[in-house]
Amino acid sequence: MNSLWAFLASIALIRTTLYNYLPESLRLYISSRFKEWTNRFTTEETMVFKDYQSSKMNQLFQAANLYLGESLPTISIPRVTVEKTESVRNLSFSMEKNTEMTDVFENVAMRWRYFSDCSQGMHKQDIRWYELSFHKLHKGLVTKSYLPHILERANTIKERNRVVQLHTATHDFWTPKPVVIQHPMTFQTLAMNGNLKKEIVEDLDRFMNSKEYYQRIGKVWKRGYLLYGPPGTGKSSLIAAMANHLNFDIYNLNLSAVSTDLVLQNLLLSMANRSILVIEDIDCSIKLQNRESGIEQPIRYHQQNKVTLSGLLNFFDGILSCCGEGKILVATTNYKDRIDPALLRAGRMDMHIYLTYCTFSAFKQLALKYLGISDHSLFRHIEMLLPEVKVSPAEVAGELVKTRDPKVSLKGLIKHLEEKLVADGNSEVRPRHLSSPSQPSKCQAKEPSISFPLESNGTNMDNVKSPGPKPDVSADKEKAKMESKLTENGPDGEVDNNFDKKDLIRDQPLCHNILQIIEDMEKELLSHKEAITTLEKKSCVTLNKLAKIKATI
Repeated sequence: MNSLWAFLASIALIRTTLYNYLPESLRLYISSRFKEWTNRFTTEETMVFKDYQSSKMNQLFQAANLYLGESLPTISIPRVTVEKTESVRNLSFSMEKNTEMTDVFENVAMRWRYFSDCSQGMHKQDIRWYELSFHKLHKGLVTKSYLPHILERANTIKERNRVVQLHTATHDFWTPKPVVIQHPMTFQTLAMNGNLKKEIVEDLDRFMNSKEYYQRIGKVWKRGYLLYGPPGTGKSSLIAAMANHLNFDIYNLNLSAVSTDLVLQNLLLSMANRSILVIEDIDCSIKLQNRESGIEQPIRYHQQNKVTLSGLLNFFDGILSCCGEGKILVATTNYKDRIDPALLRAGRMDMHIYLTYCTFSAFKQLALKYLGISDHSLFRHIEMLLPEVKVSPAEVAGELVKTRDPKVSLKGLIKHLEEKLVADGNSEVRPRHLSSPSQPSKCQAKEPSISFPLESNGTNMDNVKSPGPKPDVSADKEKAKMESKLTENGPDGEVDNNFDKKDLIRDQPLCHNILQIIEDMEKELLSHKEAITTLEKKSCVTLNKLAKIKATI
């Protein structure tokens, strides 16, 4: 024991002597040679991942931070840092400095240690790094399998924890602090034609699963959607539902606020991958020159600092389109015919989605969403009025949200529809079930639909059937029979030549009251009929019992 202490004291004395009397360069040389000699006898190898490399954030450091943080809640470690910010959905876990943990990958132990140090200089900042230690024999496994696994897993964690954020362009740059979007709109709560909604969701999912396909055919992995239709028909709500469905950030771009094509280029290049670029009212933002006219219009002096059509199209199918992947462009307009045809081609706007006025199908979804009802006695009257009135889903939602009482809310909606009917000059328009099938109402809105632009050779790149409800032939026949009975037969089955169908609905409120009275009478008769049926059953049982008693006597 004494000899051991004497040996350690000798080493300490030699170290002090070398440090005090040898030059620094010689000391460093001796130290490096000593480490080389000792490394020959060790079986462990270490990799260092610094937070910044050449003034740029090290992706491997970020990936290791996310990857290890996911495992921390399930292992025993003395100290763990926990945080929660607005930009992530879940809690974030990270190691405290000078701590270590062991990860097992393919039955191989990987030892991680986290270090942090404060730099000594004019600008003090923390220098952070991870050290990964493993056996030398597993170096190939680490470089070829383990590190790629960490990068892939980190991307999955990042996508899962990310919240949808809104970026807006101000002073030729995106805002440094985006706003977290907490819009509750989803495709489940979106009031839209069922077939149309299904087509949009399937197209989005097909696009997200087609990255390898786009690479194989040599096309940039991006998609363009044009939303057009009257104001208030749900274009903004559809964009919010798309962002929530894909978990993509939204970049809202106002072209009229962009000064030049160069600024537009910088904005588009600084967008993150897997994001949605929204250009609202694209027909009103800027006056774009029609390149297909063959006439090159001269650019005036005051227009030299404005965005041009060529600059915008560069993002769709020019060199700029190759920068980034997984980007979606959504343009909105109230008037599709005002947009330059060059913007509407396949590859630029791949899907054209028409959003129309509120239909009865959309109304039922709104009633279920706002009032929690799927059927009501007043639905019939609303179904008659909707095809005759140009009312947007936003207007209908505004009426339904005024009160939570279904009856009061629906009556308020009926009053609103009847007032619009009179204001539009259609106060004597007949309900749909009294109209001739061959003469549709002039005010009836066109069904919402999807169209796919053709390629230059006339072929459709997306072979998707156009959605939309199939016509109910049996219902039309029943309506025709009802109309023929009302117009041809009098009370006794005789022809009434003086009968005028308009008299049935000349006064909308009166007609509604009559229909309500008739429905109440039908319900009362039905209840009496059920009571009579019950009495008949009881009488039959009683007679059977009497017959058995008589037979026994």
